[in-house]
Amino acid sequence: MSKYIKLRARYKTSKACKQPCLKASIVVAHRMGKGPYFARQIHYTELYLLKNHHLPPQKVHSREGHHSLLDNESVLHDVCVYLASHDLGSITPWMLCQHVNDILLPVLEMQGSITEVTAQRWLKFRLGYQCKEAKRRICHRHDFRLEKLSRKYCRP
Repeated sequence: MSKYIKLRARYKTSKACKQPCLKASIVVAHRMGKGPYFARQIHYTELYLLKNHHLPPQKVHSREGHHSLLDNESVLHDVCVYLASHDLGSITPWMLCQHVNDILLPVLEMQGSITEVTAQRWLKFRLGYQCKEAKRRICHRHDFRLEKLSRKYCRP
């Protein structure tokens, strides 16, 4: 990005160049082994940088521009506090879903709710928790066996 801005500034001072932004983006894209589409993306990013003074947000977690409740800093903070207050391995998506819907969102005066599947995705992909099968040992007439109880989430 800095090479593009320096090259653009040099082309702007030159009177021979009629479109310094376009020329600089094409040259930088060509140096990187990319085509005209990438040159347009460089030009778009440069305009965003000059306007907002930072790079555009990554589109890793957003699908088609949709925003999540977890994008709100206060929701994220309160969810992290809630998760930290519980013992590792005792967290379930249902518990998180109930906490967010019944306690957190009404306190923050926010509309909406989350499902258990959304809570599961938050735990796994956004908050870095891993699913572990919780098992309990049961003794029945001197026959020891393991019985599955539920899926619990814990930090790696």
